[in-house]
Amino acid sequence: MSRWGVDLAIVALIVVLVGVARVDAVSAQTPPSPRRISFADVAATVTQNNLQVRAASFDVTIAQAQLAQARGARQPSMTVSGSYTQMQSIPGQIITIPNPFGPAPPTITFAFPGSDTNQVALRLGVQFPLYTGGRIESQIALAEANLRGAQAVFVRTVQMVVFQAQQAYLTALLARENLTAAQRTADQANESLQVARARVAAGVAAEFDALQADVSVAGAEQGLVRAQIGVRNADTALNALLNQPLGTPLAFVDTLEPRAVAGTMEAAIEQALRARPELVELRARAEAARAGIELAASGGRPNVSLSSGYEFSGPTGSIIGAWSATLAVTLSLYDGGITRERIREAELRLEQLKVLEAQTRQRIELDVRQAWLALEQAGGELAAAGKGVEQGREATRIAGVRYQAGVGTVLEVTVAQVSLAQAEFSLASARFNHHLARVQVILAVGGAP
Repeated sequence: MSRWGVDLAIVALIVVLVGVARVDAVSAQTPPSPRRISFADVAATVTQNNLQVRAASFDVTIAQAQLAQARGARQPSMTVSGSYTQMQSIPGQIITIPNPFGPAPPTITFAFPGSDTNQVALRLGVQFPLYTGGRIESQIALAEANLRGAQAVFVRTVQMVVFQAQQAYLTALLARENLTAAQRTADQANESLQVARARVAAGVAAEFDALQADVSVAGAEQGLVRAQIGVRNADTALNALLNQPLGTPLAFVDTLEPRAVAGTMEAAIEQALRARPELVELRARAEAARAGIELAASGGRPNVSLSSGYEFSGPTGSIIGAWSATLAVTLSLYDGGITRERIREAELRLEQLKVLEAQTRQRIELDVRQAWLALEQAGGELAAAGKGVEQGREATRIAGVRYQAGVGTVLEVTVAQVSLAQAEFSLASARFNHHLARVQVILAVGGAP
């Protein structure tokens, strides 16, 4: 290849490399598309990924395994055992003695064979519990109650984790509404600044008006920066709860538009006393305590079992087999009062659980009442905040018209804009509080947020 051809090839290679580098740079600069997320997505994602939920699910699986063990105890059991023994070798012997019974034969000979040094034994046995005094049945009932309790704890754990995630979702929505309000306030302040400068230039207003408007713009820009950072912080917190990269951009499907809650406080209390997982858990623990009483009482009752087996044993040269069957009855006559005290302990645990259930029912009713009253308060504050925004917008409009007409001051405009900004922030906060109160009512009732 000529030198010109080599130079051309080098130039072409450089062009290709530069093009690839530019494509990579553009790809690296292209931000990832936001993940669309809703309340339902939050609940599903946090249920699947949250570590606290995973840990609680293991308790349910463990309780299921314990129940399977308890049920397996009433099934027949089969065992097989074997042994091999090698003993010291004893050689055979021949002993001859005179015949004490007559002349013929003159002697009697005894032959003793040598011992077989290899002894084997193999046994196959089957055992079936006929009656255990209620021990096995009590253990099964205890395991079933423990499983229901573990499931109730898991349900409540999921509810609490989902509530935390959806609270973070609402916080992110609030941050976005605050950002919108801050941007609107900044736009209004800049518009007022332009009007003030125009009036100063026309000689119909003092320079003080422009300075006052500049101060308002600076304050609005500071509020805008705070709102922008608030959005980023809220998104980061939500990403952490969802167990996804903290910088994942989010696009929210839902808004803080108020949602009504149907029903009455009395109906909510009634539903909570039926559905709250804490009561389900306590009822399961009470059932477990009753099973514990029966389990303790079984220690003073007879146990009847049937076992049979077949055994091969003997020297390797002459193994013989034999079967056997055994009906065994066991009754504890005296155990130092252990059974009596075990029964007493189980009965005391049951009484304690009854007190805890009454206390929990009272606490649940208090939770529902407080959540419902908070919802009513949030509804009243929301209505008042909505009227405040309407009045603030009208006041800002009138102040602007008065200032442009030369009958008002820039201070009036600034005060009206600040009041409107505060009213809009208050409305966003009231919408957030109303949503949060609604979710708290659902959680207090025992449903999924």
